[in-house]
This record gives sequence, C-alpha cells and structure tokens, in this order.
Amino acid sequence: MTRRFTSEPLAAGLVDELVELARHAPSAGYSQGVHLLVLEGESLARFWRTTEGDGWFEPEILAAPTMVIALADPDTYTSRYAESDKEGHGLEDAANWPVPFWITDAAMAVQNLLLLAESRGLGALYFGLFNNARLALDEMGVPAHVLHLGAVLLGHRASDDRQSGSAATRTRRPATEVVHRSHW
Repeated sequence: MTRRFTSEPLAAGLVDELVELARHAPSAGYSQGVHLLVLEGESLARFWRTTEGDGWFEPEILAAPTMVIALADPDTYTSRYAESDKEGHGLEDAANWPVPFWITDAAMAVQNLLLLAESRGLGALYFGLFNNARLALDEMGVPAHVLHLGAVLLGHRASDDRQSGSAATRTRRPATEVVHRSHW
C-alpha cells in the first residue's frame, strides 16, 4: 500500500481503463450490483472535507489525485435471485445469504483494481471509510441502501515512498500456517 503519493494527475483515460477492467470481477448470478464511484478534483476535495480525512490523513496520502469508492447494492442481488432462473433458494431475502456476495463481489473488484494499479506501476492505498461516510455518500447521490466497502486511492508513488504500517513491522505468516490440504 502506497503511503506517499505525488499530486501528478493520472494519464487521460487511464482511470476509465482501470475501473472498466476492475468491474469485470466475478458477480454472483451475474447480478452486477457492484458500483465504483470515481472522485477527482473538487469531488475528491469535498469528500476529504466531509469525512474529515483532511485532518487525519497525512498530506502525502491526500496528494493522490484519484479515489475509487467500492459500493455494493444488496437489492440488486436479492432481485436477481427472485428471478425465475434463480428462485426457490430463498435468496430473494438478504438475511438468507450465508455469505453476502454483494460484499464478496465488491471486494474482488477492489482486488482487481489494486492488482491493475500495481501492474501499471501506480501507487494504490485501500482504506475503510469512517467519519461521516454516509453523509459524504448522500452528498454524492448514493442511494441509502447501497453499502460502502472502502476506497482505493490511485496515483503516482512519491520517490520516497517506503513500506510502512503493519506490513513493515510484522512478518507474513508462513504458508504452512495458512494453507491446508485435506484437513486443517
């Protein structure tokens, strides 16, 4: 995760290309209830003010020129699973989903976006939305029932960007502790 961005804008069309590829993540029942809200310029500055992010993020993070907010619409999934080719499993009711795939699908789109950014030599930072998140989403016209799953900042890494946070202080668990074959 990038912690120091430059304010250099991304090349024209690059963000559109990245979100177009990211949205091709799997979609349960091809429901397609994942939305990617791109913020740049004044809309991004307004988001930082509303969420008070400009007070708790370092200036080098705030310099990122683009943010993509991952959104998931549960109603799209429950409506899809009420259709004739999917009905009969009780999944027209969100409470009956053992795993809420609207969250899973949005997470996969975010992962796609992070991998795409890395493959293009860009910096990216995924983070959760906290202070006044719903207020900011309301200001941008996001329907009240749509869930936010965090945001990805995109931009060019500053030359002095270094790994920080937990990844810099904790080692990755060995595969022998997390990969299991035939039993735990």
